[in-house]
Amino acid sequence: MLISRSPIAVATVVLAIAARIGHAQAAPGTTTPSWAPRLDSVARVALATSKAPGATVAVVVDGKLAYAQGYGLANVETQQRMTADMLLRVGSVTKMFTGTMLAELAEQQRIDMSVPIADIVPSLKGKKVGAVTTQQLMTHSAGWLDNAVAYGRMGEGALGEVMREVGDTLFYTEPGRTFSYSNPSISMAGYVAEVAGKQRFAALVESLVMRPAAMKLSTFKPLEALTYPIAMGHQAGANGMQMVRPMTENTAQWAAGFLFATAPELARFAIALMNGGMIDGAQAFSAGAVRRVTTGYVAHPGGSGLDSAMYGYGLVVGRSGKDRVWTHGGAINGYNASVTMLPDRKAAVIVLVNGPGSGIDAIESAALQLAVGYAQPKVTAAVPRDANAAERAALVGRYVQGRNVLEVREQDGALKMLQGGITMTVKMVGTQELEVTPPQGAPRRVYARTDNGKAAYLYAGSRAFARQ
Repeated sequence: MLISRSPIAVATVVLAIAARIGHAQAAPGTTTPSWAPRLDSVARVALATSKAPGATVAVVVDGKLAYAQGYGLANVETQQRMTADMLLRVGSVTKMFTGTMLAELAEQQRIDMSVPIADIVPSLKGKKVGAVTTQQLMTHSAGWLDNAVAYGRMGEGALGEVMREVGDTLFYTEPGRTFSYSNPSISMAGYVAEVAGKQRFAALVESLVMRPAAMKLSTFKPLEALTYPIAMGHQAGANGMQMVRPMTENTAQWAAGFLFATAPELARFAIALMNGGMIDGAQAFSAGAVRRVTTGYVAHPGGSGLDSAMYGYGLVVGRSGKDRVWTHGGAINGYNASVTMLPDRKAAVIVLVNGPGSGIDAIESAALQLAVGYAQPKVTAAVPRDANAAERAALVGRYVQGRNVLEVREQDGALKMLQGGITMTVKMVGTQELEVTPPQGAPRRVYARTDNGKAAYLYAGSRAFARQ
């Protein structure tokens, strides 16, 4: 929500918070580019606006780390300053590491991504969940529900303990039908990798991805992360931003979103990915693995605002104007993250925050504009309109994913959407895109896929709801 204030009031707020934030700290060994002060200014304002305590930013130009910076506070209680090399949890950015690890196993012929997972994990035989493939799991096309459980079992055996227990109630639609974001599917892909690779999940990612890319601090293990400089996660509380306590941990979902990483080390991963697996003159991971990770397999409706967005292995791949873009964001209790790569320009921006992520887009856009002259093409937005009779007939219905239900009704010649007791107005934007507006709050976009004249799926927040 945007709040209009006078310029003087805004300046006062920004200066007051900037004084608390203090000076940004550059990572050792980097040369400060001429555009850095302008990026620093944008980052400070973004933190002031979002109220996130701190952020780390890394910018890659011409395939090299050009700038890394820490802003604000790593811990609001101790007032510890954020530095560029601090570890933060990166949420679903983790998925590109899980995907790269699986791609390496596939290139080494240690796993076949196309066979039913029950062929690899015998305990799943006889279950419908065992009939999906690792390829479907990794591309969110297995037909599985989503849930993200912040707190759960601990210990590296937890992944297998949980995944061996999953049942066929995970399905909301048939495998292979469509994309729908699912954290459990990525966790299962991680377990399949454990069995095929004959090592624990974290050890596989470390040995096949992170250590070859010289990511020395990044880790899945909280007790290791706590021995390095680390920023605590924060969320809004009654008295402003407060630390998330206890620290979020669920070993069974490490593969989906629990990696600790630094912005400069994520920059190394991005450099290698954009360079066919090469970094520092050495092959960190194979070119074949890179191709697997960065190939789009399944259409991603509305994916990250890109043209022709597809989902690869833990990456949304598409185009923005003439530029290819590879990107993924992440959010987990108290942390938000984004990694965006322009592979043809060998440019990337990594933004990690230890609080609300609403300022990430502004920082990322400024970094790309200042560092490589990239600006997202301006698109003339279609004017929302009332649905015509044929569109109303195609959309009216009940759409379900597990316990979550979207119901589209026709009322007085217009469409309404009901969710959780809330009735929202619906307008059409183009032919397959809906603008849904709640009684309070901003409109959001929902996408439809029509089969045989009827909407088969509605997509809200990357999750698919199947017509019942």
